[in-house]
Amino acid sequence: MTYDSNLSMTDMDRLLSYLDYFQDLDSVFGYEANGYMCQSQEVRNFCTTLDDVGFLQVFNWHEWLAQHEVYKDLDHPIASSIMNADLDTLRKLMTSYIRGDRFNEGLFIEVCRKGHIASILLRLRELRDA
Repeated sequence: MTYDSNLSMTDMDRLLSYLDYFQDLDSVFGYEANGYMCQSQEVRNFCTTLDDVGFLQVFNWHEWLAQHEVYKDLDHPIASSIMNADLDTLRKLMTSYIRGDRFNEGLFIEVCRKGHIASILLRLRELRDA
């Protein structure tokens, strides 16, 4: 896995291939098993793809979230903020969700359910097509 790499159109297309899944209201993003939240196979595949294409970044994500309060409250509607975000912000937000899930089990499943991942991918598509 390569962090902070430049993204090619092919890399973006690999991520965007998951857009329909994250937009589908019937998609199951996770489930509980033995008292633990588990990601669906499709979510796990997406996370692997994030690593494979180098979408995630190495940075102090705690500090970044503290400076970008709008993204901290998962119940706060952030679609409009995401649709105005640049690529660096999208990458940092996605990295924050992935890293945050390590400390707050089920966080990534929750942001999937709330449509935040779909919003990030929609904005990525818009940036790719610009």
